[in-house]
Amino acid sequence: MLVAANCHPYFAEPDRNEPNRMDALTELLCAYMTAQGSSTAHLAQALRVNRKPMSTYTSEFMVRAPHMQKCDVTAYRNWVLKNGPFIDETVAPDLIKSNKRAADVRQAGNRLYLAKEYTEALEKYNESICWADGPDSEDLGIGYANRSAIYYDMGEYELGLANIALAKKHNYPQRLMPKLLARELNCREKITNGQSRLAMRCPSLAMKVEPDPKIPYMAAGIVEKELPTYGRSLMAERPFKAGDVILTEKAWMAAISPELKYKNCNHCSIDNFHSLIPCPNCVSVMYCSEKCREENYRVSHRFECGISEKLHHISYGSSRVFMGPRSFFYGLTLFGDDLKDMMDFCQANGRTGANPLSLDYTSYDPLQEFKIFHKVKLPTDNFLYEDSFRFYAAVYYSVYIKQPLVRSLVATKPQRDFMLRCFLDYMRIIGFLIIGPRQNFTNQLFSIASVCNHSCDPNTLAAVYCNQLKLITLRPIAAGEQIQISYGPLARQGSDAERRQALTMYHFDCICDCCDAAKARLRKAAAKKLPSIPLKNLMAVNQLLEDDDADDAAKLTMLQQFAERYAYTYPKKHYLELSDLYRKVLNITFDKEVQDRLRNGAVEQK
Repeated sequence: MLVAANCHPYFAEPDRNEPNRMDALTELLCAYMTAQGSSTAHLAQALRVNRKPMSTYTSEFMVRAPHMQKCDVTAYRNWVLKNGPFIDETVAPDLIKSNKRAADVRQAGNRLYLAKEYTEALEKYNESICWADGPDSEDLGIGYANRSAIYYDMGEYELGLANIALAKKHNYPQRLMPKLLARELNCREKITNGQSRLAMRCPSLAMKVEPDPKIPYMAAGIVEKELPTYGRSLMAERPFKAGDVILTEKAWMAAISPELKYKNCNHCSIDNFHSLIPCPNCVSVMYCSEKCREENYRVSHRFECGISEKLHHISYGSSRVFMGPRSFFYGLTLFGDDLKDMMDFCQANGRTGANPLSLDYTSYDPLQEFKIFHKVKLPTDNFLYEDSFRFYAAVYYSVYIKQPLVRSLVATKPQRDFMLRCFLDYMRIIGFLIIGPRQNFTNQLFSIASVCNHSCDPNTLAAVYCNQLKLITLRPIAAGEQIQISYGPLARQGSDAERRQALTMYHFDCICDCCDAAKARLRKAAAKKLPSIPLKNLMAVNQLLEDDDADDAAKLTMLQQFAERYAYTYPKKHYLELSDLYRKVLNITFDKEVQDRLRNGAVEQK
């Protein structure tokens, strides 16, 4: 019997003429990424080349069991338990910590370091750190020390000092200590001499408008309303100026694809310059801090530790799908591991609709936020690739149900059916709530920002850096106007057809002013009647932006003032072009702001 690559031997090689339905999902994501421009096109091609194991499994399932399509998810589960794929030790064995393996991987990192391939070297050093057997392992201390050398060479002296402290804490060998102490002294001298990146402060995108009394990180005067065609929508009840930060939100749930397990935090998804610490019990996940490590174990990793490699095997390239099962266990934790209480609530409360802005976040209760998530109304009952999602839910179930803690908490048939149905239900709704795929395969859930609807010419930017988000107005917003962001496609990037294809996963046809033919004609006619922006003012903006010595804050202020002052010329060409530039500068500024915060975190950890 022929066996497909990366496939359990139970499955025969599929008929290559059969359509691969999970690959259709991959192609959909690729279309989205290609629409973002050249910066992500290479990632889209990489995703096409490196097919996920679950793509093969799903394709073979469709060929072998076509009669199962649209059956209840419990039938999918029963079929998988009997016929596979069997994600067992022969497919994805548990990784046991090994100092020898840690040393071997570290040597590979050393070679990359000597070649000045620092990002790749950090990934190898992180893997070595994960392999190190125990907190007193010499290999753990050496891994942190080697990481500090990279940060020193990169000019990240605060991170270098933080890793030197970790090396000292974790049995760094005395025979090598003089070299480490010399590097520590050099880092401190660089900081004292003003060569720290923290000395080059970037402008902060702070919220300067009046905050909502119940949601202190959101501007007052923002509400959720149900609008015809759009459904739930975020509305402005007061005017906002261009450049106003109207929301600063942290994700309540995040997940990363397995490709990033040695690059990003398994809990909050932040990269933290890849300065991470390992799970003490497994080789498969890392964290940006002790706080994230402890919280992640409490809400999800205790259900995953020991089966992480099997979950990774399923989740390759599909972190948003993995968020379905993870959300279930997060909810179970919030219900105090009382599955009966969780079942009683969930079965009594369907997806009839819920408003996250109705909660009082000054006395934050994550359980109440989770209940809102469970009740959010689905925009459709006709889901794309529903058979694939049911298959995913069944395969995840087949792995989780063998984990001892899960088996002890999910013991009866009704409980197991409930867990399975939650896997599927949460996969579905998460696909609508996530604000666009990230370039680096991380996904997050933001309760309030997820209310925003899409426009290909949005009035607001959703700036996202892993689990951090800010909504920033790109042009003035009037009272009564909808606050809209882009889910990815933008009117001046890609064709109409490419934008429509990229939005297919969200189950709607865009009706924004750029996509609706009648609105687009009116928009174009109105633009012709508007006055032009004075040429001298355009030249002044361009000169400032091209001045390498100009302060970043001055550039940002100039663009903000331009967007506010000349909003009356929207949507003329020059205004739109500078709006695109403003969006780009805001994204860069937000990235720098978060990175400075991470550097300050490294200072506090020393």
